[in-house]
Amino acid sequence: MPFCPDCGTEVSEDTRFCPECGHPFMIVGQAGNGKNKKKKIAGIIAACIVAIIIIAVIATHPPTSIEPEPAIPAHFTTYTDELGLFSISYPPEWELDLKSMEEIEQFSQEIISSITSDIPLEEAHFIFMAGLPGEGTNVNIVVEPLPAMISTHDQLVTAAIESLKLVVSDYYEFSRVKTTIDNRTATIIESQANIAGLGTYQYVFMCCIVNKTIWSVTCTTLPDEYNEWEDDFDAIVRSLRILK
Repeated sequence: MPFCPDCGTEVSEDTRFCPECGHPFMIVGQAGNGKNKKKKIAGIIAACIVAIIIIAVIATHPPTSIEPEPAIPAHFTTYTDELGLFSISYPPEWELDLKSMEEIEQFSQEIISSITSDIPLEEAHFIFMAGLPGEGTNVNIVVEPLPAMISTHDQLVTAAIESLKLVVSDYYEFSRVKTTIDNRTATIIESQANIAGLGTYQYVFMCCIVNKTIWSVTCTTLPDEYNEWEDDFDAIVRSLRILK
C-alpha cells in the first residue's frame, strides 16, 4: 500500500486525500494521462480555489495604478461560446479543451473540501479552457455570483488573494496592475505559488465584476517556461469580452 508523501500515513491505493493531512492523490483512470494530466490539473486549480473561496473572505486594499487597454494580437485565435455570452483570444498553436472542465472542476472542489467544508462549492463554475497540447500551459475562465459582502472591485481583488493564500504555500506576487478590460475595471496579478502535491506554478490572474457576476481568467505555466509566455498571457487575460 502507498504512503502519504507529506505525513507518512499509510493509505489505500484508491485514496484521493490523506485522512491525516489532506494531501491530494491522483487516481489512475480518473486523473487521466499521467504527468501531462497532472500538470493540467495543477495549472488550473488555483483559479478554482480563488473563485470558490472568495465568498468567505472580505477586506480592503488601496488602489493601484491604472494602465491603458491594448489591442488583441491579430494572429490570436478568438473563441465565442455557443450562447454568445463571451469571447476570449489565445495563441494559434493552443487548442480548445472544454471536455476536461467538469472533471477538473470536480477534482478542484474535492481538494478545497478537504481543507474547508463550510464553503458553498457549487457557486463557482468553469466555462472555458484552452492550452498548449500535452503541457501544463493553459488558460481558463471561472464565473460565480458576486457575494453580498463585496461591494467594490478592490474588495474583490483582496478577497481573491487572501483566499488563495489560505490553500497554497510559498505565494509570491510579482506585480498587480489595475486597468480597464472591455471598458470595465479589472486587476491583473502576476504571481507564483506552490500547491501541495502538484508543484510550483506561475500565474497571470485577471478578475472583474460584470452585472453582479465575478469573472476570473487565469493563465498558468511552469516557472521556467514563464518568460516564453509572459506577453501572450497578458494579451490573453486582456482579451476577454463580455457580449451580453
